[in-house]
Amino acid sequence: MRGLKYWVSIILLASTLGSFGSGRTSNGNDFALYVIETKTETEEKTLVDEAIGRPHFFRYLQIMEMDATRENGIDGIRITAFEPASYLDVCFTVTKPVSLRILKEEPPTKLGSAIAVTGKIVSASKKANTIHLRHTIVRHKDRLSPALGKELICEVDPRSTFYSYTGGKKEVNLTYKDRDLLKHKDKILAQRGKQGWADFLSTEVAKRNAARAMKGRQ
Repeated sequence: MRGLKYWVSIILLASTLGSFGSGRTSNGNDFALYVIETKTETEEKTLVDEAIGRPHFFRYLQIMEMDATRENGIDGIRITAFEPASYLDVCFTVTKPVSLRILKEEPPTKLGSAIAVTGKIVSASKKANTIHLRHTIVRHKDRLSPALGKELICEVDPRSTFYSYTGGKKEVNLTYKDRDLLKHKDKILAQRGKQGWADFLSTEVAKRNAARAMKGRQ
């Protein structure tokens, strides 16, 4: 029976490693859980070695430590976050301008906030209770745990497309944070037609984006 369990464990581990070897972004939360569930140091080392250098997407990371840093003339924010499925800490430094801007967007990210990030695995250890990432990109602010039922990406990432209109000469996309413009839809369509509605959306979105950019530089 012990032999059977051993081979089942090896088969499951091999299947897991195959998913990490595809070159595509892997599920970081699953990886963290797999690390915790390894039975031997050999299993853990094999799993981690295959994951090192590969991009992984982590969600529901709760920020526990957050400190400004400056290395090689580059400003950044060093973060230690809590991964809820495995109880491991995920450590990384954010330096990309867009990622830093997302952290500062209202409401500003702080201790206790949740974020979703993509980063390449540098190391992972059950004993150290830590996963280290590099080249980390903040994807969006997040919730602390999965939603019940179907989840819409625009609910956690206000920059994602919420509404698209293709009735004019050019497609116009609204993000979740600009969804209030839809309350004018019936009136504008009735008065100015399809192209008028497209022009209205384009003009208003341009104004708002310019205002946000100005606020971000202040």
